[in-house]
Amino acid sequence: MPSEMQNQVFPKLFSPIRIGPVVARNRVMRVATTSNLAEKNRVGERMLAFYTTVAQGGAGVIVSESARLHPADSVVPAAIPLFDRGVIPGLRRITEATQQAGGLFIMQLNHGGRQHLGRRVGTLLAPSAIACPRSGGTPHAMTTREVEEMVECFVTAALHAREAGADGVEVHGAQGHLIGQFVSPYSNARDDRYGGSLENRLRFPTEILQGVRRRLGHRAILGYRMAVEEFTEGGVDVAQACEIAARLAAAGLCDYVSLSQGNFNTIETHLPDRHWPQTAYRAIQAEVKRAVGEATVVVQSTRIQTPEQAESIIASGDGDMVGLCRALIVDPEWPNKAASGRAHEIRRCIACNQCWDWISSAEPIGCATNPLAGREHHFGKLKRAQPHRVIVVGGGPGGMEAARVAAERGMRVSLIEQDSFLGGKFAEAAAFAHGAELRHLTEFQIGHLQRLGVEIHLGARATASAILAQKPHAVILATGAEPVTPSLPSDGSVPLIAAASVRELARFRTVPVKRLVLMDEDGYFWAAAVAEAAAALASARGGQMVLATRFFEPLRELPMVSRIATLRALDQAGVQHHTSMEAHRIERGAVVLRHYLTGREIRIEDCAGLLWVGAQRARNGLQAELREAGQERIHLIGDAFAPRRVHHALVEAQVAARAI
Repeated sequence: MPSEMQNQVFPKLFSPIRIGPVVARNRVMRVATTSNLAEKNRVGERMLAFYTTVAQGGAGVIVSESARLHPADSVVPAAIPLFDRGVIPGLRRITEATQQAGGLFIMQLNHGGRQHLGRRVGTLLAPSAIACPRSGGTPHAMTTREVEEMVECFVTAALHAREAGADGVEVHGAQGHLIGQFVSPYSNARDDRYGGSLENRLRFPTEILQGVRRRLGHRAILGYRMAVEEFTEGGVDVAQACEIAARLAAAGLCDYVSLSQGNFNTIETHLPDRHWPQTAYRAIQAEVKRAVGEATVVVQSTRIQTPEQAESIIASGDGDMVGLCRALIVDPEWPNKAASGRAHEIRRCIACNQCWDWISSAEPIGCATNPLAGREHHFGKLKRAQPHRVIVVGGGPGGMEAARVAAERGMRVSLIEQDSFLGGKFAEAAAFAHGAELRHLTEFQIGHLQRLGVEIHLGARATASAILAQKPHAVILATGAEPVTPSLPSDGSVPLIAAASVRELARFRTVPVKRLVLMDEDGYFWAAAVAEAAAALASARGGQMVLATRFFEPLRELPMVSRIATLRALDQAGVQHHTSMEAHRIERGAVVLRHYLTGREIRIEDCAGLLWVGAQRARNGLQAELREAGQERIHLIGDAFAPRRVHHALVEAQVAARAI
């Protein structure tokens, strides 16, 4: 536990708070975060290590990922079916680990209803036979008896959670899932006692909360996660949310309410990315807090990044606790660091939503910038090493991660970077609109390198002879990849440019721009950043950008919740999309696109430039030179091995630095 002096850094955030029958050590709640780490629907060592790491990081309350409570609700092997008593022993291990670390453990109970994220439609349940515009698929409209049976499913799951030793349960009534579908007039068109008036629409969650309270009594925490604004015509708005919260508070049905916005129709608001400011929805959530008075309110899903922001929310009375998800995936030690005066050491989220993309695809949880997330059991704790001399070539994220880990193990590390700055492509990407927060990764890494005393050589060219002169025990090559353009038939009338940074776009600020064509072979954040910048530039100069890709869809690898914001921005800038197309040739001021499947051609006339994004060539020539010169221990990582994503580079950096 932090000392009293340490608590004074953020006194409100790290003050205890009573939640029903128990007291949390601080006001940081790790909100429900899907891990997909269960093994054949049971808690294994991977899931236990993941939860234990978060608990040891200092959060006062940990809410589990949504437990399945009905056999028809997408019970994939990585999920926890709380209707099955067989999960209880494993969950008890998580509960005990959390409590031993000083935290409280709460199980979240949820049913998705009509919502899903797959391309295939399964068996869907809902209050009414109304398809979700985002998910698709017409659901089965539950009968009155089926609704009553579902209430009992929630109650049974709550009993199993308590049998596993959990301090309480949280009923999920937000974000467009089944309970939220009953509460919202947007999705509930029933004419029985569960539809129509607000009182009737609240009957389903009310009966669940009453049933759980009746069976558990007041010896366990009972929380409710509720929607504050669906951003959907005909849905729940802030005024209705305030009335709902006030009714819950007046009835004393739960010990806290946890706030969230959006439904699946507005799913991008569930976890706003860099297109939104930090703490984007603080104001509307604060309205709910004012409506419930003394009732405990958890402010979350609004991109809280720093302990300063969290302290401000609590100190101002906008909320009683803060709920963190992505912030604790990227750095589970966030609470401990904040409480001990080390907030500057927190690894901050870059809001890329890659974590969501993995878990929504039923893959294990991970983080683009924390390579240990979801791999805690695999990697384990760092082990001290002999003080070997290690040379890292390349100062991008992969190289800096390798240097940091090797130095933390006690090795003498030198980092050589040919540019005058550290960060590689990440540093340059920060100059794009919505890119500033990419610096969170590089600033974290640079700060650690400086504290660890890593020798950093900028503007230095690494040669085999210079490296060998230092007699290194091992060399890690993180030399990256070079953006290239393909060999394309051209008469030279349209410049072909490998667009890697804002520098390549500068030339178009002083020339007429009727059309710009962007060929996307990346499908990810690099292409998205260039596309938004080029579209804004073309629009500002009275022109238009054309985005072409050989893929079936634009920006295909971008996490869906982030792609929505990007596609919205591109549409607002008048961008024209051509999918399943490739740039075939340049002639007479036009770019000729050819359909990848049929060979059909279209001409994009009056082009100021063809921007090519995605094609890269690995820089790995130094590896062969070092081997020929006799260097034995060489590790090739990141884009130098093969051009891919930053998370590949960081994982490989960890593997290499731990293997020495």
